[in-house]
Amino acid sequence: MSMPDTLPPTLSGAARMLRSGYPGGMPDTAYFAVLAMLYEHFSDRNLAELMAAVTGKDAATVLNDIYACASSQPAPSTIAAARALLTRHGLQAVCADD
Repeated sequence: MSMPDTLPPTLSGAARMLRSGYPGGMPDTAYFAVLAMLYEHFSDRNLAELMAAVTGKDAATVLNDIYACASSQPAPSTIAAARALLTRHGLQAVCADD
């Protein structure tokens, strides 16, 4: 069962990209890497809303995870693996400057 996308249009493309890259759900091993990678492209609030919609976590929990991730970055190899996967699913279009 798929939940309707209630995200604003500015975030819905990113949500589609993440769901395409992780069709079975985002594994915990990728979660913090994706947060770290997308942090520079979204405001804290938008990133929390996006990741909450994709992962099913509470937005406040995601926001706390964003802050934790900003102070303790995941391993570069983990971020590189997430970047490589999401690049195949449209990362450049989602993160392109407006």
